[in-house]
Amino acid sequence: MPLLEITTGRPFEVAVPDDWRERVVPAADGFELRGDDTGRSVLYLSASKDRLLASLSLSELLDELSHRGTRPAISREALSFFLHDGQVPYPRTLHEGVHALAIGDRCRVSTAGGTVRLSFSLEFPYLSGLSREDQAPDPERLLGLLASATADALASETGAILLLSAGKDSTGLALALAEAGRTDVACVTYAGEGDDEHVFASGVCRKLGLEHRVFSLDTLGDAVPDMLRRFFTESPAPAGDLAQIPTALAAASESGSGRAIVEGTGNDATFGYVPRRKDRTAARLAVGRWGPADHLKALVPPGSRLNHLLKDPVELNWSGLRVRHVDTRRLFEGAVNTSRHWREVRRGLKGVDTIDARGLLRGRHFEMGSQKEKIVLAAEAVGARSVHPYQDPRVTDYYFNLPRSSRYDADRLVNKMLLRELLSRRLGYDERLIGKRGFVFDGAAFVRRYSEMVREEIVECSLFYRAEAEKLARGVDHVDRGPFVWHHLIGLYQFAAWHNHSRFVR
Repeated sequence: MPLLEITTGRPFEVAVPDDWRERVVPAADGFELRGDDTGRSVLYLSASKDRLLASLSLSELLDELSHRGTRPAISREALSFFLHDGQVPYPRTLHEGVHALAIGDRCRVSTAGGTVRLSFSLEFPYLSGLSREDQAPDPERLLGLLASATADALASETGAILLLSAGKDSTGLALALAEAGRTDVACVTYAGEGDDEHVFASGVCRKLGLEHRVFSLDTLGDAVPDMLRRFFTESPAPAGDLAQIPTALAAASESGSGRAIVEGTGNDATFGYVPRRKDRTAARLAVGRWGPADHLKALVPPGSRLNHLLKDPVELNWSGLRVRHVDTRRLFEGAVNTSRHWREVRRGLKGVDTIDARGLLRGRHFEMGSQKEKIVLAAEAVGARSVHPYQDPRVTDYYFNLPRSSRYDADRLVNKMLLRELLSRRLGYDERLIGKRGFVFDGAAFVRRYSEMVREEIVECSLFYRAEAEKLARGVDHVDRGPFVWHHLIGLYQFAAWHNHSRFVR
């Protein structure tokens, strides 16, 4: 899809290319740009006084702006969100004046006095009450749709890889690959320190006749710093997800295997985002719902579990313990207290069902924005593309419009009922034994092994005040003090390394 340019000369009569017709909708006073409601892609846009540029590639848009003599500054508000929450909520991006439209996002474009004006709104399509509930639950039909979606997405590829964890989503895609006859696609699993999910993944691949490869910090060794530097150099943005590093390493180490990376992130918003019991308990206990709790954060160490209690319930939707505003206000100019934003968001969600609220918040901003974007960025950095079968319109339409009892069980706090049934039938998948799995990362081991690299990137970031950066970077010597101590260090490192090396910044 080519980059779209619209000027104020005749904005209402612009010839819209056929590829853009689903994204550009005429309106009485201009037109509306629409995000992709399947979640497969994100629409990026930037408006100046007399023109608007839009693209499905952030790299393409930034390159075009640079070609025209414009390099957007880093948004300090967005950076605050990135470091505090591990994600930048839509429609913001880290780049000042560059916006992103995802699931449900709408942007009304109009002109007044020859100046382009933007107005953003949200029409989230996956609220429970919008489901038609007219689809017959059938595990085999779900498998057929996933197999068709995967096969179609890889039709032009002679080779590809699947990022395979021990979780339900990627295991379902391994089953779909086998069903589609794509046994040429290799499955790749990251082996973290003390983690055994690669053992389960290997067993799945043996059953399905798929090749399985394992990589780790040990297998990559001294190549890791150069691989990460190349990633940050080519990436138009960092992702805040705590597994960005192993994802980038997977893409780099497998770059010769094909031009497509298959992944399974991002289906909870469609399938039903059911909070776990511990999530509900944490939300009830969170004292961060009240503004005065912000003053207590300076009394608690960064990696302490007590920080969870000092969050607003909305902020509990983002995983990990990130950098706090008590630190960022001293780290860079213009840092904002994002907790105030999320308190306002929570007040606006009164009366919204808990599952719907989690889809709106974690599903839209974190899962689709941070978790999914880490794979999009990792693929793009090595000249590959990411493939998202769960966001195929056939899959989303079928699953979202199943009867509610086939999508999730709100009483037992269990989601993906039909997917679970499919995996149990075909693979004997038992989550009680496997546990909840994802693409995990032993970040403490990474910080220990590459402590000088992590420290140097944080301290050398020109956007940070050096004295405060040096103070925070001393945390690399204390990552063994608790399971969450490394979280904020990784967030700082991922932004700083990107800011230090990215061709889109330099």
